[in-house]
Amino acid sequence: MKSLKDNIRGVLKSRLDLSYRIKAKEPDKETMNKKIFIDVIEELKKIEDRKDFLAEEIGMDMTMYEDKFFSIIENLFKLVFNKAQLVLIQMYLYELVPDKEWDGTITVEVGKEEKTLPFKSAEDVWNVIKKFKK
Repeated sequence: MKSLKDNIRGVLKSRLDLSYRIKAKEPDKETMNKKIFIDVIEELKKIEDRKDFLAEEIGMDMTMYEDKFFSIIENLFKLVFNKAQLVLIQMYLYELVPDKEWDGTITVEVGKEEKTLPFKSAEDVWNVIKKFKK
């Protein structure tokens, strides 16, 4: 079975009649951190939604069971993020719910300037918290 590099090399050779050196490049640390953050926040959001569903529709309160896990996750966040960043993450996860009244933006003070920024997705959260670096 041909590797992806061999397939790319073959196509380039057949189309352009040139030889190429193809090297796989690992994503930089910032890109990987962003991807991991987005994955974690999206999963935490799903867990929170499932907890709400179980409580409202089935009458099963999972809070006592999940509290220990969330405590661990929040402590790990404390190792990585500063207080301002943590407040924004917690606000996104536990307080803000997109609805007719909230337009999915947040107004924050960056330096001495107020900015209104998108805050609807995990990627938006990443972009906002990066403005409050440690």
